[in-house]
Amino acid sequence: MRKSIIFVLAILLFLPLGVSAKVYEIRSDLAVVLPELPEPWVVSTEASPTLVEHLAEHLLEDAERAGRSLSQEEALRGARQRLASNDLLIFNEQSEAHVLISFSPIGRRQSDPSADSVALSARYAAEGVSDEGWTKVSEEHRATQVKGAQQAQYFKIDYTEDGEEHLFMGIVGYARPYWFWVYANDHLKDPLDRPTLDNILSTIEIRVSR
Repeated sequence: MRKSIIFVLAILLFLPLGVSAKVYEIRSDLAVVLPELPEPWVVSTEASPTLVEHLAEHLLEDAERAGRSLSQEEALRGARQRLASNDLLIFNEQSEAHVLISFSPIGRRQSDPSADSVALSARYAAEGVSDEGWTKVSEEHRATQVKGAQQAQYFKIDYTEDGEEHLFMGIVGYARPYWFWVYANDHLKDPLDRPTLDNILSTIEIRVSR
């Protein structure tokens, strides 16, 4: 009995205190592990009406900026289609901060991407800020570690849209045989969003069973 107690205590010494996580199955061979999130954050495989409307507003603004005509119905349909391409959505409906996670397997005859290829893909993702017509204020890129991944690149972009400050950051990586993209958007409406997003990006785990 005494040996059992000592063994349990020894295990507890190596476990982080106050850390809890949840596993979300994406496919039969693929899962994502995320930290337990505070309210009002929600994790779902489908976009909420609020998130759809939020993206539709941006699509309408982009169309107006480009001089194109886009109806409300078309914007909503486009928002649903764009969000449906993601495998997992994490969002705070009150502040509209959100994280989009998506996966794509490489072809059977394709080789694993190099670190340079992953870094280049992350830069392409970051360039989307300029493509949207937003003003980039600062930019950061660096290699990072994601449990379960062979390669991963972190990026962070501070930008302004119509004079308002925003933050776009994320991770592009490869967990054999899947490319993955984790895009986090913070509109700086709630100061508690940033620590939550940082926690997601720093603790996310990809589990692939073979």
